[in-house]
This record gives sequence, C-alpha cells and structure tokens, in this order.
Amino acid sequence: MTRQRLRHRIQATNNWTSFENDESELAGAVLPQPKFCVLRTDSPMERAAAIYALRMMEGARMAPRMIHRGDVRDADLLTLVGLELEENPDNKLKPIHLRTALSKQLQSLEARGMPKLTKLEANIARVARAVGLGKTEADVLQLAVIVAHVPRFAELFNLGPFMHQSFCSLMRHAIGHTPSRLEKAMAPVGTLRRVGLLEEGTNYNHCRHPIEVDQKMAALLSSPHFDENDVLRHLLRTPPPATLTLEDYPSTLDIQMLCRRVRKGVSERHKGVNILIHGTPGTGKTEFVRTLAKESGFVLSEVPNEDNEGDAISGRKRFRAFSMAQNLLSLRRGQLLLFDEVEDVFGRGGSMDWLFGLGSRRDPDDLAKGWINQTLENNPVPTIWVCNSIDAIDPAYLRRFDMTVEFRTPTKQVRRRIVERHFPESLLSERGKEKLAAMEELPPAQVERAARVVRALNSRDQSQRDNEAERAATLALRAMRLKTPRAHTELPPHYDPAFLNTDRDLEALARGLAVGRNARLCLYGPPGTGKTAFGHHLANVIDKPLHVKRASDLISKWVGETERNLAEAFRAASDEGAILLIDEADSFLQDRGRAQHSWEVTAVNEMLTQMESFDGLFIASTNLVDSLDAASLRRFDFKIRFDCLTREQRRSLFVRVAEPIGDSSLSDIEGHRLDCMDRLVPGDIANVLRQLRTMGEAPTSTLLLNLLDAELRLKPGASARTIGF
Repeated sequence: MTRQRLRHRIQATNNWTSFENDESELAGAVLPQPKFCVLRTDSPMERAAAIYALRMMEGARMAPRMIHRGDVRDADLLTLVGLELEENPDNKLKPIHLRTALSKQLQSLEARGMPKLTKLEANIARVARAVGLGKTEADVLQLAVIVAHVPRFAELFNLGPFMHQSFCSLMRHAIGHTPSRLEKAMAPVGTLRRVGLLEEGTNYNHCRHPIEVDQKMAALLSSPHFDENDVLRHLLRTPPPATLTLEDYPSTLDIQMLCRRVRKGVSERHKGVNILIHGTPGTGKTEFVRTLAKESGFVLSEVPNEDNEGDAISGRKRFRAFSMAQNLLSLRRGQLLLFDEVEDVFGRGGSMDWLFGLGSRRDPDDLAKGWINQTLENNPVPTIWVCNSIDAIDPAYLRRFDMTVEFRTPTKQVRRRIVERHFPESLLSERGKEKLAAMEELPPAQVERAARVVRALNSRDQSQRDNEAERAATLALRAMRLKTPRAHTELPPHYDPAFLNTDRDLEALARGLAVGRNARLCLYGPPGTGKTAFGHHLANVIDKPLHVKRASDLISKWVGETERNLAEAFRAASDEGAILLIDEADSFLQDRGRAQHSWEVTAVNEMLTQMESFDGLFIASTNLVDSLDAASLRRFDFKIRFDCLTREQRRSLFVRVAEPIGDSSLSDIEGHRLDCMDRLVPGDIANVLRQLRTMGEAPTSTLLLNLLDAELRLKPGASARTIGF
C-alpha cells in the first residue's frame, strides 16, 4: 500500500482502533531512531494525567494519528505525557517510533505508581454520597477534573472525530470500566449531567469534549479546603433581605393556604412540596417569597438566572443547579428554595409554534420530561417556583404542583402601607402619598426607588418632593409599559346630589347601600348629567374605594384579551372590596342580535357572567341605553335615568355657583335666559367654570350665561331649535 493511500485511510476513519493494520505495513523498514527526552513531572495531578493519557494512546493505537509529515502533530501531546522529541531534520518520526516511546513512558510512570490525589478523591467521595454517584460515575468525574486542570489533555480528544461508543471505549483504557457502564455514566439523563457536574449537551457540539466540567466546579472539587457550602454558593445565591411583611399582602384564603403548606413542608420535611406563583410583573411575587422565608425563620436560597458576568443562564443549566442543590441541602433543616422565571424550564417548546397551535419538534437540548416529573415528585427541599404567565407551561408539569396561586396587583390599602414604609411622614404630604398609592400597577420595588430619588434630590419644599416622587414613579411605569395614573378625579365644590335630575331617590339609595347591601346599578342618560360623578359621591358616602374603568382600559385588539381584562377588573374590585364603575358600558353590553363578529358576542357573555358572580357594588353608566342587550337590563337591580336639569335646579345651581363672588342675583331677563336652557346639564356648568379658571376671569352672571349659551349651541339639534325661534 502506498503512503498516499494510507494517509487517505487515516483521514477517513472514525475509530482510533483501526490503525493497527496500517501501522504494521510501515513497521518492516529499517528506520533511524528519533530520540525522546523525558521531562520532569513533579505535580501529582500532571503525573496522573500523563498516565491516563498514555493508557488511552496505547489502548486505542493512537500513535499514527499523532504524526503528520514525519513530525508530532501537536507538541503539547508529548508534553502531556512527559516527553519531548529532539530536533533532528534527518530523522523522520514514524508510528512505530512514537508507539515505542509512549509504551516505555507508560511503563516507567506506572512503575512509580498512580499518584495519590488524596484531597480530590476525598472531595469527590463527599459529593458522590451527597448526590448519589456510583463508582463508575465517581471515576469519570475524577478524570474530568484532572482534564480540566491539565488543559493539554483536551487536545487528545481533538485528534479526530469520534462517536459516543468509541469515546467510551477510549475511556475504558484510562479508568478500566466497561464501555456500557461508561456510556450510562456519561448519558444525558445520567446523574453526572443531570446535576451539572458534567457540562450539558446530548451531543458533543455543546462542549469541547464529552467530559468537560465547569472550571469553577473543578477548582472546588480539587481544593484542599473543600466545603459543600462553596459548591452551594456556586450553584445558588443568597437573596437580598425582604423589605415587606406578610401584612403588606392581602390576607386571602389562597395566600393563607400557601403559607401553611410551605411551613408544614419545611418543618416536617415533606418530599415533593412545590408551589407555583404566577402573575403580571410588579405584583410582588418574588418579594413575597423572601418575606415568607424571613418571617418563618427559613433559610432561603435562589437559583440564579444569570452568572457573575451578567450573562443569562439557560433553563437547562439552572435546573441542573437546582437538582444538585436539592441533593446537597437534603439533610439540612429549615431550607427553602426559590426558582424564579421558570418559563424556560417548563415551557412546551417554541413560543411561536405554541401561539399558533402548531406544536414543535423537541429540541435535543430540552430537559427530559420524565426527569423533571421525577424531580418535582421527590425533591426533598420545598421549592417555590415563580413566573409571570403559566400559558406556555405544559399541563403535565402544572398538575404536579401542590398549589398554583395567582398574584394580582396589590390593593390600594397594601400600596398605601408600602408607600408609608418608604416615605416617612416628613418626606411626602398626605396628598403625595395618596397619589402614589393610587397608581394601580406601581410595583413595590419602584416605590423604594422613587423614595431613593426623592432623598437624593433633597428638595426643601414638600410640594416639590411630592411632584418628584410622582414623576419618578410615572417614568418607571412608562419604561415598563404599564398603565400610568390618570389625573385624580375630584368632585367640584358645588357638587350636590340635589342638582341631579333622576327618577330615583338617590339619597335613599345611598343610605341602603351604606349598610353593606350589594347591588348592580345602570345609570343612563345624556352626557354630562352626573352619572360618573354620582359614582364618586356614592363611594365617599359609603366609604369604599372606587375603581373606574373606561372602554379604552378594557378593549383589546387581541382575541380573548378584552374578556380577560373584564374578568381582572371585577376580580380586582372584589379583592379590594371596592365599587366597580364601568363607564361607556354599552361597549360591552350591546344587543347580541346586532353583533357582526363573534368576539362582540363573547365580550357581552363575559360581562354578563362577571356581573352575575360579582359580590359587590357594580355601576354601569351609558349614554346609549337603547342599544343594550335585553339580558343585561334584566341583571341590573336599579336602572336610573339621569336627565337634564329642571328649571328649579338650574336656578338653584346657578345661584350656588355665582354666590361666592356676590353676583348671584338674576335679573328678569337673565332668569328668562336661564329658564330657556332646558337642555342644560351639570357638566355644562362644570365646563364653563374650568374655562373661567383657565382665563382667570370672575364668574359674573352675564358672563356665565353667555358661556352656557355657547355650550348649548354646540349640542346636537341646537341649529334646528334656533330656526324654530
């Protein structure tokens, strides 16, 4: 066989053991002997690496592959085994020469005996007991640590392509176990990879070689002062101290049950205790877990989602860290684990495929479902898992959680307590605190940051500090694309239910509702007749918070999102014991017989369902009562019409408004003009007063009448009435 044909065979093979016959063909010639120098190797780790490498080289007949054009392909491979080839251009290195040198070096090193790596062996034995490693797995791990400490060793694995089975055969020559046991030890579902002792990957494209181990873990395992706490610090992180108390969260049955289940699980060391908390960002989920651990006296550890350099850690690697930490913490009392942002662990696959219902081929790097299920059912340390949404989590995982609790936006009372904690009495005024507490989607963490900004600015004027706190919180909400607060609605000084023209006794109704009775009210009538203002007045009378929702707050372009927003509005009002007022309610209660799209029907159905089940005071206001679905009208306990002001109401309200400036008297002509304004509503007067405040003018009788007349001329049908005169 020619040398060129032999070279082609060497390059084409995928198995190192196939070079034996080719080598024998070159062995017959009488060749000059190249000379090798033996290097001094004092380090026990390097001597052990040399012995393992020489065993692999000899057992797999690797000498031919290590030679290129009569020289060593990589000098580091010789350095690895303690040899060095003397330079001599007349002597070309042949496989037989290298094989002889390697064999002699192996005999020499083994005659001295395998060096004792006492600390490494003891440390691996401790880890093996903690995570349940067998003898084969422990030996593989020890070799992996040696390879990590002697970087030249990894070059041995780069001599050519290999398959998993051939690599297991190679490992057999080094540590003496059968290929089948080695294959099981290094399998993706084996303990070494599952707990993260070996780097992840079901194929070898994810790491430089199949027994790659994390450098930090390798350093810990070979440390003379090994401590399991060092490994835990590598896998987990200690959370920052909790800044809230459990009193800052609503005392709902769900949260009470959650706390009791976790406390029982930790104190009685139950296996398989897993709680899933989900909810929109800013609802205080993570802070709640920290608070629960603090007040219960538990030691809380978190599985990090980024490394020390700030780079994201994959869900697969995080779950491996979690699995190993579970084993290391299993014998310790009072332990609790927090796994935040779990979507990348329990997801069903590609998010876009799931969105369109197409499914997806499973990524070969995905975690094995059986392993996850087994871990959830048997983990010795109770764990609280946190995410923003459970929509993409496989139902097979969801059913394995003891409890799945949704956290919603904190109630106003809770937000007020958080504001009080971060803003001392002298820092903000009561009005300033109330404005912050009124921000429905303001996360607790942003309250703390707003307080930090206010303290740093150190403004002397309290009103300026109020504005700075409100502005800092508003900017944070905008950055997170959350809802910013509307201007606080206040009733005008002249407000009085006596100036509302309705077909019901509103004062008697308010007295009935004040004793705790629930009802569903439909307020209908022309714009500006005081429907929404009455909702604010009623909230003040019966001393309940008021949640006002407009159509723009609830309607979404996404299918199903409008229904979800409606459900959340009712649920939030129920949690806080608040009155829910939906303005422009005709947008959700239109006659279903006139619907042109299916989503219009589902929105009405959802609204009716929520109205039926709502255990509180619900108010719907509309200008288009004739367009409401008949089924919705039947569900309202009171349907109250708000109409334009009567003649007596117009005169009394006009006098009330003009009285402060001493110009409340009306001449006969002015009285006649006011009497003719039969379409005047309270909203018109409120609008005119805003105009005068803006212009800085005093509200004289003549000026008020002129402005009111201008308002009425702009109303629909005004031109037709003018022609009638």
